[in-house]
Amino acid sequence: MEDVKCIFCGRRRVIQTSWTDANSGRMFLSCLSNGCNQFTWVDPLMCSRAVQIIPGLLKKVNKLEARLQTRNERERKLWICLAASWCIIVSMWFAI
Repeated sequence: MEDVKCIFCGRRRVIQTSWTDANSGRMFLSCLSNGCNQFTWVDPLMCSRAVQIIPGLLKKVNKLEARLQTRNERERKLWICLAASWCIIVSMWFAI
């Protein structure tokens, strides 16, 4: 899409995606100016079924991503513990 200027303040507008429950996945043009809250929808309304399903799917994705992050942090801590234990074992071996 071409560069579109805001008709109210003249600054450039960018395409963004809404992730609110009512408009999940809808794209809109938003003004980059902090004081200007003008926006224009780029795509048409979604069907009512999509509006019902998308928020639930987004919540599931967010929940799974949080679980993955927790597991990755736990795995990293376990690798650190494993490396530390091997360092202790090696140092004890050479101390004998």
